[in-house]
Amino acid sequence: MDLVKFIHEVGSLKLLPRSGWLKIGIKCPESVAEHSFRTAIIAFLLAIESGEKEKAFKSALCALFHDIHESKTTDLHKIAKRYVKVDEEKLKNEFNLEIDFSDVETLVHDADKLELAFQAVEYSSMNKHALEFAENLEFKTEVARKIYRELMERRDPRWWR
Repeated sequence: MDLVKFIHEVGSLKLLPRSGWLKIGIKCPESVAEHSFRTAIIAFLLAIESGEKEKAFKSALCALFHDIHESKTTDLHKIAKRYVKVDEEKLKNEFNLEIDFSDVETLVHDADKLELAFQAVEYSSMNKHALEFAENLEFKTEVARKIYRELMERRDPRWWR
């Protein structure tokens, strides 16, 4: 693997906006890199709170890499995914990352959805339609369901209050 090229490619994720937010008029949405960062923190916390401390670091690492393919494909929102098929196997082979994340997939999947829900609540102060992204999400772990319920009951991102 050409590490210099790869690091530049990963850096492009800082410039790549999450495209679904653009569809509802969020002017400067979070980048894919920002999304991946918070997803990693959430995955780490889900593992800890689920009593799976030995999986916390691996979950966070997997979350950091979960959207890395978007450096090649961009962030495809739900409408685009109806028309575009991404060859994920080819992407995995090109990145040549030989790490088995299957034992933490559930935690990362839930973390990804939770991050979306938190972002939706935060953007809802700018656009009421943002909350639609957070509605009726389903989670595989009890701890993610608990955090999601609490988030949706509060719907207030002002943590400093």
